[in-house]
Amino acid sequence: MFSAQNADDSSRMSGAITSGVFGAVLRWFGVTETTAFLETLEVFVRKTAHVFVFSLLGFCAFNAIGQLTENTRNVFWISLCFCSFYAATDEFHQIFVPGRACMWQDWLIDTAGVLLGVGAAIVLRLLISSVRKRKAKKVMP
Repeated sequence: MFSAQNADDSSRMSGAITSGVFGAVLRWFGVTETTAFLETLEVFVRKTAHVFVFSLLGFCAFNAIGQLTENTRNVFWISLCFCSFYAATDEFHQIFVPGRACMWQDWLIDTAGVLLGVGAAIVLRLLISSVRKRKAKKVMP
């Protein structure tokens, strides 16, 4: 959805978020914002959004694929490969969007987000498994 926006729409949206939210916070603390600072902050906001969205994708993919098998290693690799491939195709399609570019660095950032999401899903799976084992031990005489 967002990656299909042309460069002007995408920049306008992230610029509005950056100056609106962060600009207000900076003014509240009495910091005078500069255009250069807000532009740097906008890049950070954009990259953080990449990580966040793809961590959600990785988390959901791990849990969906995890319904098919209990083998965590297989689920990890399938989720990682699937989501990383999706990130690559997302970057590739931006070649055809006016003002956008296919950047391997964004693919890498997206894949790092996937790793965070898959890692969070693995931690959650281990915690749930641990709780279930403790409950099972308590039930057994």
